[in-house]
Amino acid sequence: MSTKRFDINQLEITVSELLSLLQYDKEIVITNGNIPVARLTIVNSLEQIISESENNPQPGLNLGAMVMSDDFAQPLPDEFWLQNP
Repeated sequence: MSTKRFDINQLEITVSELLSLLQYDKEIVITNGNIPVARLTIVNSLEQIISESENNPQPGLNLGAMVMSDDFAQPLPDEFWLQNP
């Protein structure tokens, strides 16, 4: 992992430019003089995001696999709530 250092007093770059530098597993250290005050790293690499999206279930792949009764939205009888057999 390569690291880039920027002094906060001489920083002439926008946040979006800083974030674009974080691609490809780079790290950015913001310093105040020679003292490091912040470190920016990428949270999830692009490869990790792609592999996670490939493993997630896709909606609509099993259409018709589940059947819901016609009275599904009807209120339950009082016996259910009162626990009377």
